[in-house]
Amino acid sequence: MNLLNRSRNVQGSAHGVLASKIFFPENFKLRNILVASTPAPGHVNPMLSAACYLRDAGYRIIFNTAEIFRRQVESENLRFVPFTGFANFDYNRLDEAFPERKNFEPGPPQLDHDFKHCFGQPIPDQYRGILQIMEGTNIDLVLTDVTFMGTFPFLLGPREARPPVIACGISPMLLSSIDTSPFSLPDSTPQGHLRNRQENEQFQAMFQSVQTYMNQILYDCGAPAMPRFFVDCWYTLPDLFLQFTAEAFEYPRSDMPANIRFAGPIRPRISGQFQRPEWWRELDGPRPVVLVTQGTIANEDLSQLIEPALAGLAGQDMLTVVATGRRDASGISASIPSNAIVEPFIPFNEIFPKVDVFVTNGGYGAVQQALSSGVPIVVAGTTEDKPFVAARVAWSGAGINLNTDRPSPEQVHNAVRDVLRRPEYRKRAKTLQANFARYDAFERITEAVAAAVAERRPPGPGDFDSRNTTFPSVPNSTTARAS
Repeated sequence: MNLLNRSRNVQGSAHGVLASKIFFPENFKLRNILVASTPAPGHVNPMLSAACYLRDAGYRIIFNTAEIFRRQVESENLRFVPFTGFANFDYNRLDEAFPERKNFEPGPPQLDHDFKHCFGQPIPDQYRGILQIMEGTNIDLVLTDVTFMGTFPFLLGPREARPPVIACGISPMLLSSIDTSPFSLPDSTPQGHLRNRQENEQFQAMFQSVQTYMNQILYDCGAPAMPRFFVDCWYTLPDLFLQFTAEAFEYPRSDMPANIRFAGPIRPRISGQFQRPEWWRELDGPRPVVLVTQGTIANEDLSQLIEPALAGLAGQDMLTVVATGRRDASGISASIPSNAIVEPFIPFNEIFPKVDVFVTNGGYGAVQQALSSGVPIVVAGTTEDKPFVAARVAWSGAGINLNTDRPSPEQVHNAVRDVLRRPEYRKRAKTLQANFARYDAFERITEAVAAAVAERRPPGPGDFDSRNTTFPSVPNSTTARAS
């Protein structure tokens, strides 16, 4: 096979990475990859980074998510196809998209609701959207995030009637195991195995109504029931599952399914537009730098973490830098201490090399960015997947879990001081930094995609004919939620 003498030119890629290892045969045929993502920043951002890298590696990409992400996706010169119906909700307005959500207390009751209506209810519209895309384009592979379930009707059907499906873990693994459970740290002793079995059964019983609800949704799509607990199916149904972390930052499982691989953390997209502000020079001063954030979703109420952090670190011999994650300046009701700087957004890849302690509510991507820079962490988060992230930070020894989403100023002060004074936290963070550096997530994604596409058989007639599929009716009023 003759190879081109030069690699595809991807200079100017926002990754700052040249695809110098990738060569294309003279008869190379571009492959079409459908990337589908749950419509939330913590899901879309890593999937978009992966999509851009695959685009730079020579694949044609179709990106499928909610309308609210159109500008972000199209700014990367990718083809965008929006969700429709119930799938097309705005993560900023969940209580408008799902008015009943505000009636559920944070924790298991609200999580039960979100499992059903953020992940289960959109399945028919997600599935129908994929079929419509496939009617117009020969899709060679589907790449999804872990909670996107629009591929489940495919995955529960005949293998020969669909393209390969690779799912990506953008949050801590909740996969059942004899060695761990969602409620406890790993324990492989006989007593631990007994405890883990009981707690996994308890977790599944807690969300049995979700299992029943989702199986009914799948039945209405013409698919059989899931063979296992729906959370376990996130990991076991796809042909391949790539967990976006290092193995050292995930609980060990001796019974890990063979289709699961660790790809390492996804590097964020690098923006060339960031202009360092005047205060940036203070980061190189003698004072320790503490970075504080509540992420991009759980930041409606900044009194949860940002305000206690500002109060607890006020007057201390340290520089507190706050990234609110929101564009309006009205979120902080307390006065800003003289040793603090508040900005709506700060590129973490720019600032983490200057940071001594990261105070966060536990976003998976941000935590892994911090650890990739060897920065120890203080976590205070109990919503979404944040308690599972916080538990892994404490288990790894790279930080402190405050076990609350509303710490007092004193709790934040004491935790930050503890991390600064005890070198073992930074030592563990540095160890994880070295471990993370062994991975190149984009290369592992590209290798996995290339292997899956190479094994795929040509589609047969009628494989993707949506006329043979029955869908539940979708009210017309749901078709423009994100507008």
